[in-house]
Formats: sequence, C-alpha cells, structure tokens
Amino acid sequence: MVKVEKIIRVHKDGKVVEVKALFDTGSKGSYLSKNVAERIGYETFKESKRIPLAVKDKYAKLIGDVTVYLEVEGFLLPERETIGVIEGLVVDAIIGLNIMEKYGIYVEDNEIKLKRVPPTSMII
Repeated sequence: MVKVEKIIRVHKDGKVVEVKALFDTGSKGSYLSKNVAERIGYETFKESKRIPLAVKDKYAKLIGDVTVYLEVEGFLLPERETIGVIEGLVVDAIIGLNIMEKYGIYVEDNEIKLKRVPPTSMII
C-alpha cells in the first residue's frame, strides 16, 4: 500500500475547489470529506452506510455522493466520476484505485506519475 498527498482540483457545476488529496493504493474507492462536499454541493443518502477501514472493527460513515470532474497534475480527467462523501474524513480527498487504475495514475518515488499524457480512460 502506497500513499502520496497531492493538491488536485475538483470541478462541479462551474465551481472549482483546490483540495489536498491522498492517492492511496490501499483504497478501492475514492472519497471526499464532508467539508469539501458541502462547498461544491452533494447528494445525501437517506441512511448513511458503513465503509470498512484497514483497522479491525473500524468503519467510516458514508453519508452521500457527488459527481465531479477531477484535475490531476494539471490535466482534467475526461470523465465525470461519482465519489463518496465521508463524514469526519481527516484529509480533503482520497483517490483510490478505481480512479488511479482507470486513468493510468501511479505512485513512484513518492510522486504521482501518469502512464498516458494526457490521461485517458481505458476499458479493459
């Protein structure tokens, strides 16, 4: 599991928010903190969901989701992504394997790298 923090931009409905994102190869999904999601607007779930963490008997509280464009390393990723919203997340965003693998984003020497420039999505 490799983790690297990087500033990215989140785009939604003409709003652009700069956030500190944790690129985490140990996370299958991608998430925004409630604080960031409130700044751009998000849909709340009727009932929150529990997301298991990599710590025994520990869970995050998934309270909604939001569909956004992400800008990574100065490149706007070509597709909108639906990202979960977690209450109490200690970082602004977690970018997991669902997005990293799709766009060829990887971590090398504690840096974010792109397999394809500009990043493109691939159907495998």
